[in-house]
Amino acid sequence: MTNKSLEFIKQHEGEFVEEPFLQQLEGLGWQVIRLKMHAQTAEESYRVDFNEVLLKPVLRESLQKLNDWLEPDQIEHIVSELNFKSSSQLLETNQKLLTQLLENQITATNRKTNKNNQSVKVIDFEQPEKNGFIAISQLKLRIIGTENHIYPDIILFVNGLPFVVIECKSPKAKEPIPEAIDQLLRYSEQRGARGEGCPALFYYNQFLIVTCRNEAKFGTITTHSEKHFYRWSDPYPLTLNNLEHDASSPNSQQRLVAGMLAKQNLLDIVRTFTLFSTDDKGKMIKVVGRYQQFRAVKIATQRLLNGQNRFERSGIIWHTQGSGKSLTMMFMVREMYRHAQLMQWKIIFVTDRTQLEEQLAETSQHIGFTVKVADSVKNLKALLESTNSNLVMAMIHKFQEGDLDVTFPEL
Repeated sequence: MTNKSLEFIKQHEGEFVEEPFLQQLEGLGWQVIRLKMHAQTAEESYRVDFNEVLLKPVLRESLQKLNDWLEPDQIEHIVSELNFKSSSQLLETNQKLLTQLLENQITATNRKTNKNNQSVKVIDFEQPEKNGFIAISQLKLRIIGTENHIYPDIILFVNGLPFVVIECKSPKAKEPIPEAIDQLLRYSEQRGARGEGCPALFYYNQFLIVTCRNEAKFGTITTHSEKHFYRWSDPYPLTLNNLEHDASSPNSQQRLVAGMLAKQNLLDIVRTFTLFSTDDKGKMIKVVGRYQQFRAVKIATQRLLNGQNRFERSGIIWHTQGSGKSLTMMFMVREMYRHAQLMQWKIIFVTDRTQLEEQLAETSQHIGFTVKVADSVKNLKALLESTNSNLVMAMIHKFQEGDLDVTFPEL
């Protein structure tokens, strides 16, 4: 391909993919900073130099805003603690950060009340408007050990932490989505070569997006093939009619931006619909729920909260084989436990196969839940009679009255 052709495709990408993406983010309330690839200063993006992947002034301001009891020296210590070194292992560091954010593991002494180990709020998941949402295009980042740089198309920062990296490609490119995925693997140095990217950028990453406008997909730092990058087809709680579009329906990119990057949705995806698990080869992977799981869990939880009787509170979520039933169940538990009205409920998993029982038990462990497995009808009855708000699992045959000496009591 000639230089002229490459220049045309790059221009087409910016005009028809990247810019509409940025404009839609602005419509969602994001602050957008558009930088010129080869004519920018670090100060334009809240940084001291091009080595930095955190927007430290933004992070400091957010920490003070969310924790008014913190002193300046404590804020500096926390910023330093969150500034992971480039020698860190990518997946382990990424998991460490998410655990710190979700389990309030970052603490400090409240000098005003003399309370030790008080939790520090880095992200306010309950009130999105209290966080800072900044999108930066063409951010210049130095490749460590060289004088070369990378320029990711769009990076989304929440309180100064780079949560999402987006690679845009022109639909006129030969293979836009595979090319975008390969570029993200290069940026994160996951192609087997060193000195071609900036791994530190991805220590904080919650998910990746590749888009050519008519096709947009998301994955995680452990998603290396297009097969496991997925579309986000439904902008719930918005509908397709809420999205601006031409005569045809909203394109794939518009749907994904509205569904995944609306502020509350993004924070909910990070808090409730993200986990680390092992694949069928025993390898650790990062998983982000899909749009149908997000929508189903959200609607089901609202029925439990708002239903006036048992019929309004009940329902069915239908899954095909291999579509993530056990993940949906665990996302559901997570979502329920966010609400005080539902935290005291006992949750019962009824399965019809030992394989599903094993999957559920393993998945629950990855997100910090313990499921009590009923290994007999007697044990099941005892677990259900207790008033503890725990998780119970049983095979369906244990509910058959033929196996009981007396009728199973109403509980």
